[in-house]
Amino acid sequence: SMISAIGVIGFSAHYYAYGFHYSWSLLASPLLIPVVAGVIIPVLYRLRVTSVFQYLRMRYGNKVGLAACAIYLFLSQTIGAVALFSASLAVATVFHVPLIWTTMAIGLAGTVYTALGGLRGVVWTDCVQAVLILMAPVTVIAKVILDSSHKDVQLRPLSDFNIKEFAFRMNLDFTSDENFWSCFLGLYVHNLFRAGMDQTVVQRYLASRTLRDAQRIMVIGIALNVFYMIVIGFMALALIYWYRDCDPMLTGAIKKFDQILPYYVKQNLMDLPGFSGLFLTGVVSAATSTISSIINSQAAVCYVDVVSQYKKLSDSHVTLLTKGLAFVFGFMMTLYAVVVPYLGSAVRIIMVVHNGASGPFVGMFLLALAFPWTNGKGVVIATILTTAVQFWQMFGKLAYNVHAPRMKVTLDYCPNNFTYVSKQIQNSTLLDGSISRRDIFPLYQMSSNWSVLATTAFTVLLGMLISLLTGGAKTWKHNIHLTSHTFLRLWSKLNLLPCDIEKQSMEEPLDEGAMKRQIALNQPLLEKDAAV
Repeated sequence: SMISAIGVIGFSAHYYAYGFHYSWSLLASPLLIPVVAGVIIPVLYRLRVTSVFQYLRMRYGNKVGLAACAIYLFLSQTIGAVALFSASLAVATVFHVPLIWTTMAIGLAGTVYTALGGLRGVVWTDCVQAVLILMAPVTVIAKVILDSSHKDVQLRPLSDFNIKEFAFRMNLDFTSDENFWSCFLGLYVHNLFRAGMDQTVVQRYLASRTLRDAQRIMVIGIALNVFYMIVIGFMALALIYWYRDCDPMLTGAIKKFDQILPYYVKQNLMDLPGFSGLFLTGVVSAATSTISSIINSQAAVCYVDVVSQYKKLSDSHVTLLTKGLAFVFGFMMTLYAVVVPYLGSAVRIIMVVHNGASGPFVGMFLLALAFPWTNGKGVVIATILTTAVQFWQMFGKLAYNVHAPRMKVTLDYCPNNFTYVSKQIQNSTLLDGSISRRDIFPLYQMSSNWSVLATTAFTVLLGMLISLLTGGAKTWKHNIHLTSHTFLRLWSKLNLLPCDIEKQSMEEPLDEGAMKRQIALNQPLLEKDAAV
């Protein structure tokens, strides 16, 4: 479900326009395994929870769980809307139909079959799209290699390629999204959320028969994602080789560089029998798979973690409610996708918006997993403050159109000598933005990759400080069985907790009654904190 049209359409265009620095985040993927497999999954699996939000309710009470649900709904709506936009853009580019029509058609179709088909519809599309979505990159790479061997095709040699600008900017620039350190370190939190805290993914882990199976699924998922992004990277390199000296945006052939892959398919692969249909099928099925997984997850989360906490319903009413919620969330996602093209490119929106909300969420979750002395008041205040700052920065970056400079492209090798292209079009394409960076507030200039890392750290530090000031150290014994054994061992070795603390954490029964007792225990503690 996570192999979506964002990768095929969005990331291939992002690599073409801004270079391959995002790929450095894949190098940090092995560092996700000990955290997700060794800390997150064992705690959730041992407690037999159905969602990350149920865990947060057990740890801090219902209000914190509701806040986490709200953040998750916003994050997942963004991913779904961008995936829908990417697929709709491909269809609109190939067939010359209005983007809003394709967006509404794909969005509503995905909503209907998800609401009516439930999880079975989701699993079916996951199986179908996995093969189809890999056909486009492989075919494009093969086609570029084949066509570039013809004598009548004029292309600059691949050896004449500024690899440093495209992939090896090593400067420690906190205002740039496109350098090694920004992507290798800054995007770790983003990837940690996607691999270990995103409910759409976590529900797959929790459905596994054993803990070892869940950990194996996580490792395989990360490996497949790395492989998939490497394939996308090679396809982007093929597109750069083909178009860098006859850029379609400079010629006016396309208006957004997100159209680069659909434009190539339209120009060079329409004569290949059946390929355009298979390409669009793969892209649309990838988008609908992502959409359906997210809608299904959102409907389940909204009922289980919100509605059921306040009102009990019969099975028939639950079915009707979840179907209705699926329709509502799908319709909201479709409307969101209609707005996406006015906010920027697909990957830029994902980076800015997703990083804006995932930092506080990851900080909140780490506080629950690692620090038994933190309380609800500390977590709530820290999360609210850091979320407010992140959203302030997010809206500022989008409003001022702050983005990295584009890679250099030319018209030197265009056929038929495209010298008629106006200087106005060329300038509007190559300039970093209409507003000088010196005129932009410094917070808006900060890279969203770095800001998500900083926000996570501030959430953890501020949450611990406020918790200690509001009596959190007095209630740590109530939370030891909800804390990761890895961190309990660490704190006992540092003499911050008793030496037998890990053994004590295993003595608490973990049946459904124990879960309810824990929520009931932490809820008055949270209310007492609020009254302090």
